[in-house]
Amino acid sequence: MYRPHILASAALLIACSGASDTDTTSPAVVTVADAPVAGQSMATDDAVAVETRTKAVLVYADWCGSCKVLDPKIKAVQAMGPIPGVDFVTLDYTDRDADSFYAQARDAGVETAVRTELDGTIKTGWLLLIDVDDARVLSKVTREDDTAQIATKIKDALAAS
Repeated sequence: MYRPHILASAALLIACSGASDTDTTSPAVVTVADAPVAGQSMATDDAVAVETRTKAVLVYADWCGSCKVLDPKIKAVQAMGPIPGVDFVTLDYTDRDADSFYAQARDAGVETAVRTELDGTIKTGWLLLIDVDDARVLSKVTREDDTAQIATKIKDALAAS
């Protein structure tokens, strides 16, 4: 069954992602050509993929007081709904193992940005907003930021990436 509200949502996600209907560089980006036409079926649980442009990287440890304050705020922002183009990642430094920490960063594709930002000293209790294309930290979220400020910083970082 054709559902115009789903098509409109897909078009909005495409517009927000900066993709055009001629973008062929990234297969993860949904284009207008992928949208259903009248008579085609599109289930309500079909996900619309959007290219990740910003990684929100939580530098975390179980023993970190700042992490205990920041983590619920980040979860509250995530509970507001998905932010197309943003991928949330946690780098766990609980065991104080730098090799494991940087291996996690490497696996997440953010090692260069994390190493540059931390400058040789792993400090926990940050949410680093990283541009995936140029591997730079666009902004930092701290325990001092409230939920609205965190959401704004994430959206601003996404717009800048």
